[in-house]
Amino acid sequence: MPNDRPRDPSDSPNIAVATQLKQVPYLPSPLHLYLRALMTSRKPARAQPMPPLAFERRNVPLDREDIARYARLCGFAQPTGVPPTWPHLLAFPLHMLLMTDRAFPFAMLGMVHLANRIRQFAALNVGERLTLDVRCGPLSAHDKGQVFTVVTTARRDDIVVWIGESLYLRTGVRDALGAPYQAQLSADPSLTKAATWAVPADLGRQYARISGDYNPIHLWPLTAKLFGFARPIIHGMWSFARTLAAVLPDDASAYGPVDLRVEFKTPVLLPGDVTLWRAPYAPPHPQHFELRDAAGTVPHLRGRWQAIDAASSAQPASSSPSPHPPLPDQP
Repeated sequence: MPNDRPRDPSDSPNIAVATQLKQVPYLPSPLHLYLRALMTSRKPARAQPMPPLAFERRNVPLDREDIARYARLCGFAQPTGVPPTWPHLLAFPLHMLLMTDRAFPFAMLGMVHLANRIRQFAALNVGERLTLDVRCGPLSAHDKGQVFTVVTTARRDDIVVWIGESLYLRTGVRDALGAPYQAQLSADPSLTKAATWAVPADLGRQYARISGDYNPIHLWPLTAKLFGFARPIIHGMWSFARTLAAVLPDDASAYGPVDLRVEFKTPVLLPGDVTLWRAPYAPPHPQHFELRDAAGTVPHLRGRWQAIDAASSAQPASSSPSPHPPLPDQP
């Protein structure tokens, strides 16, 4: 693939300084959010800087029942506690508020989720409450358009405990801004097949009821065809969570802070079968894994996880919220 090249992992995101921090005391309904998304469809496909805009939601509970339903759907064992991908779901409505804001430069529908990175610096426990904020990160130029980053930060008692970076591609944008996008995860020929999973036809609807992500490409054959897909496709973050549930040790919290990366390659059509391919975990080296098609030849996603050294993980601690969230050094 043209962008399938390793990138120096020492780079860190340059986040636009947010001068417009908007508090979100109550979340809009999914229908309201998708109506907002439809209204962005007329935005021009023109490269523009990201706005200094952020949304914050305080006192967000880590609800036991919600997490249990999510864990069952994604295959996480109950002793794992709060899955590391769960805060992404909590922040998803804020992502939509950000990307459907008038100041946001790109139309939302039709975006492609290219990659995701999660760094979790402390164990999250059911019953706790977090403060979540979402803001714009750096831009990258892609062969097919503009890549932009949405950065989510979760704080507990004003201490950063979790950071998520979601990279999206807006196709059709000319003269894209930023350095050329480069994939960070290379193919690993040493991976071996570990499992085969059947993905049912209604998985997208099941996941939408938990996540609030009712993008029509995930729901029904007819709605998927309207957006150019032969069949519905499962949410990329479900695929990421399902593979993490399989590769993370049950005692993953014993390894301390963790760094999780994924790059989405091809969509998983529903229904169908997928296969998990992985390398043995040999700490402190990262463990690589892929989700592939049933034949094991086409990758749906490529990922890796590793423990973060305790010294580097000490950087994100913050005594008070900042308009420019502190980011840790890369491991």
